[in-house]
Amino acid sequence: MLQAVGTLPSREVRERAVRLLAADGTELGATAFEPERRPLSTVVIHSATGVPAGYYARFARWLAGAGHRVLTYDYRGIGASRAGSLRGYRASMTDWAELDARAAHAWARTSSPELPTVLVGHSFGGRLLGLIDEARDVAGAVLVAAQFGYYGHWPLPGRMKLGLAWHLVVPSLTRSFGYLPGKAGIGEDLPAGVAEEWARWCLHPEYLLGYHEDARDRFARYDRPVLWYAFSDDDYGPRRAVDALVTRLENAPVMRRRVRPGELGLASIGHFGFFRPKMAETLWPETLAFIDDVVAGRPTRDDRKAGAWGVTEEDVMADLAYGRS
Repeated sequence: MLQAVGTLPSREVRERAVRLLAADGTELGATAFEPERRPLSTVVIHSATGVPAGYYARFARWLAGAGHRVLTYDYRGIGASRAGSLRGYRASMTDWAELDARAAHAWARTSSPELPTVLVGHSFGGRLLGLIDEARDVAGAVLVAAQFGYYGHWPLPGRMKLGLAWHLVVPSLTRSFGYLPGKAGIGEDLPAGVAEEWARWCLHPEYLLGYHEDARDRFARYDRPVLWYAFSDDDYGPRRAVDALVTRLENAPVMRRRVRPGELGLASIGHFGFFRPKMAETLWPETLAFIDDVVAGRPTRDDRKAGAWGVTEEDVMADLAYGRS
């Protein structure tokens, strides 16, 4: 398995607010975490849907302490990139990718062009490999709990619940409020266009590929090293949903880590646990080892058979039991 490098994160990290400017003139709130010494790379963290950038600050600070400059940012309409009420505010997931994510990579490229860039994508952020050309300019990518969200990938009865949500609940709430309220269980309020596009994708068997044919080719062309984390207790990422995305990376060397919480002595990890401080002793060090390797141009240190998920009876039963408790 990936081995942690000897470097321990230092305590000297400088944080500064950054304003990103998207191609359409929209300003986005962001934070740069910078190490005390010359950075080894720029790591751009792309958030999950409805998760403010501040959630990733502890992981960003830890990476910066290990020598990498890190950028976190909020998509338009979220966190520090939200300006007032979302009622009537138009933005879409496509905007998040083609405008906001590109602005983040433009900042990384222009502010320190000599540094290699590493992409960290959480959930929606992992799908950017197929949505922006800039993804192929990175040294490598770390994808966490990324998947294709077509509701048909979920076992019953989760499939029934999601079908009801995408067909009826999400559209109805969005029309009623003029946006999708976070109190519906998604965390942050979402702009109406984001919620509507998200629902359309989740109802299509090809997910976003049903609306972005160019993404199919981008996924296939992507050839940078990828460290991919999936978790056995992730209700947002059953195996079929994860496989639907990972199999699109036909030409990328992908190191797959399907982690069961018990392996790490934990009761749960789920969709969001990777970015919590308890991972500083387990998954963060091996992630750092991967990032250090791809930035230095070294072969990544991994002794697992490429492409193997290691399916166990426990995994199968967990998928079958999804949504029954």
